[in-house]
This record gives sequence, structure tokens and C-alpha cells, in this order.
Amino acid sequence: MRYFKFGLAILMAVILASCGGGGSDVPAKPKFSSQVSFGDSLSDVGSYQVGAVATAGGGQFTINAASAVKVTTPTNWTEYTSLSLGLGMPCAATTGGFGVATTTHAGCYGYGEGGARVTNPAGVGNTGTTAGVFNTAMTIPVVSQIASYLSTAVGNKFSGDEIVFVMAGANDVFTQAGMVAATAISPASAVVAVQTAASELAAAVNTQIVANGAKYVVVVNVPDIGSTPYIALSANPAATKSLIDGLVGAFNAQLKADLPDSANVLNVDAFTASHDEVANPAKYNLNNAQLPACNIAVLPNNSSLFCNAGTLSFSDPYYLFADAVHPTPYGHLLFATYVLQAMTNKGWY
Repeated sequence: MRYFKFGLAILMAVILASCGGGGSDVPAKPKFSSQVSFGDSLSDVGSYQVGAVATAGGGQFTINAASAVKVTTPTNWTEYTSLSLGLGMPCAATTGGFGVATTTHAGCYGYGEGGARVTNPAGVGNTGTTAGVFNTAMTIPVVSQIASYLSTAVGNKFSGDEIVFVMAGANDVFTQAGMVAATAISPASAVVAVQTAASELAAAVNTQIVANGAKYVVVVNVPDIGSTPYIALSANPAATKSLIDGLVGAFNAQLKADLPDSANVLNVDAFTASHDEVANPAKYNLNNAQLPACNIAVLPNNSSLFCNAGTLSFSDPYYLFADAVHPTPYGHLLFATYVLQAMTNKGWY
């Protein structure tokens, strides 16, 4: 994994160069006391790294680092940001699922969980929603993740010197797309549902996070799922892309309308970033932005949650995707860089 650390150093150098030096017009950088992240699999730092998942060498939705080096090897964008901010390697606030009892971990603030939705606890892979190995995931929704953090925080509030990351909505998109595919609802109803989820996420940021003292909140929209291998691997790529593009667009537009940038909120456009990576891979030193690096055919549910160096189809570190939708560690590094650049532009980094 040394190439990822080397890549981070190069990309961080680019960010610092873009800041334009230390002129008096550059705001003082806040000194964050901690990093708190809420969301889904894209921010999951090991919620399911227990039991059979851990035994299989998995635990995160990417190409998992070997257990012997995991504590010092970032593979998720929130790990890269935390290390870049001098806050150390983040850890999962709650672990469990897949037959293992739920356990909370004091001092760990990585709340993102694979499968989690904004408000609905029946996330992707939750008990009773999916057959097989993926029917016992915790999928604690984002609103409950936030409530859990507040329940143990001093005064049940944020102190104001944390950096808070919020990234969710993709699983609401997948859930509604699945219901349309099953002819359970119409595409129009699915659009309304994802718009509602976006409004609920905006409300949670405003009423549960900012109103409770958080001063530095980074909110990330849904990436360009329509440009991932998920589309090509679907039964009807053209129809799937049309549906997914419509749902992602509806969610992101509603989130932007309900939660504009403010003194305490910074919106980061993951959709544009991910779309450009696929459209212009050479610009990002990507050798492939079309195929999964993991051999998903041998992984339970085709998921990179179980992927590691021993289950790769391609060992090239400069692939963008680990499975049909989740980034490789290098893809996570690219996004962490994008987030830190946005924070730099706002004077937060």
C-alpha cells in the first residue's frame, strides 16, 4: 500500500500549491479537535469488520488492506482526510452485523455504515430486505447515527471544533430503483421518495448538527452512479442508467435547494468529481475507470466488502472502482483530495 501514501503526498502537494501561499487574505485554519463522519458505505471505516467478514480479510467497501497494516494504511476517503488533518486513523463508532452482536466504541466517530439510508432503518442488506449473506447488515440510518453521537457528547451537543462529514442518499436511490424494477412503484413515485430523503437529510444537518453547535459541516452529494460499472453490469443498461440518472439528479437538486452553503455548511459536489474521473481518467492518473479491480464473481453479493489483495482481477493500483460502485483506495484518495481542496477554498484547511 506504499503507493497510496506516496500518491497522497503528491496530491496534497498539489492542494498546497493551489492555495496561493500564505497571504494575509487567507483565513486562519481552524484546529479541529476531531473528525465525525455520518453516512453509508462510502464513509464506512469498518462497521462490519467483525466475524466472518473480518476472517475473510474484508471490512470496508474497497480493496481492503491486510489486517497487519490496516491501522496505518488508509483505504477510505475519511481516513485520508483524518490523517491529513492530523487527527489519526478514524475508527468505527459501531460494529456488528452478519451474525455478530452490535457493539459501540467510545472515542470512535466513524458512524457511516454500508447500506444505511437517510432515515429508513431498512437499508440495503438489512434483515429481511435481501436474501443470503447480505440480510443481516446493521444499516443504522444517518439520522440515528447523529442521534447516537449526540447522546454521548458533552451537553448532548457538538463542541464546535469538530470537522463533521455527512454523505448519504445513494442507498435511497438504489432502494427506489429496485422498487421501480420490481414494478412496485412508478418512476415518478421514486423521484418523490428520493426528494423526500434529500429534504430529510438537509433537515437533519440543520436541526441535529448545526443547531446543536457544529461549525464546520461538510455535506457531500450522491456521486455519478450512472457512470459506474453498475450500469454496464445491469440487465438493461440503457434503462437502468436513465432511471438512476433521474433519481440521483432529483436527490442532489433537492439537497442543494434545501441546504445551501453557509458559514457553517460546505457542500461538496461528489457527482461532478466522480463524473469527471470517468470521463477524463488520464487527468487523474487512472489506468482504468470502467472495470472493477476486484473479482466480484467470487465475492459474496459481488461486494468489495470482502475484497482484498487475494481476490483481485487486476492488481493495478490505479483502477477507479473496486466493485460495481465503490472506489478503490486510490479512488478514495482522489475524493479526499477533492474534499480537502473544497475545504481549502472555504478557509477551513
